[in-house]
Amino acid sequence: MTELEQRLVEALITAAWPLHGQVSFVIGIVLGYFIWSRLYFRVIDPGIRTRVGAALGVQLIWVLRHSASYQTAFEWEFARYYRWSWGIAQEQQRTFLCDGAVLVLSLLVVNIVAGLWPIGVFLAVALWLEALSYIVFFPTCCLMLALYAIFWSGRYAVAGMREATPRAGVRSSH
Repeated sequence: MTELEQRLVEALITAAWPLHGQVSFVIGIVLGYFIWSRLYFRVIDPGIRTRVGAALGVQLIWVLRHSASYQTAFEWEFARYYRWSWGIAQEQQRTFLCDGAVLVLSLLVVNIVAGLWPIGVFLAVALWLEALSYIVFFPTCCLMLALYAIFWSGRYAVAGMREATPRAGVRSSH
């Protein structure tokens, strides 16, 4: 093995933490992220939606965006990605500004803050503390991104997330 190859291999496996500490952390962070993802939607989100909705003076529910079942003034014709987000329960309260604010709050609170903080912890440990070797970091990074895609991209549906009943004569486009 050449000196360059030796340095490359050393860089791949060298980390501030011993291997058993790295593996323990990775198992904990991946399992914790999975549990957090399930817990958030079932336990924490209803309380957050209630508080945010009360502050805005509307009732917030989970809606399937860009579908015929959720009629709103805040709709772009080119956006055809069906995704779950917060929406306003009463159709007469769905003004462009109010529904736009609810969508932005949903993205900030759910998809960014609640969905990304475990990834932030993982990256801080891996990159700033240099605690994980690349051999441990890369597979874990793939697992964390997969969990984000499953739970936080707007495709995951749990009890309480349901497509609203379409208005009479309106058919869903999916």
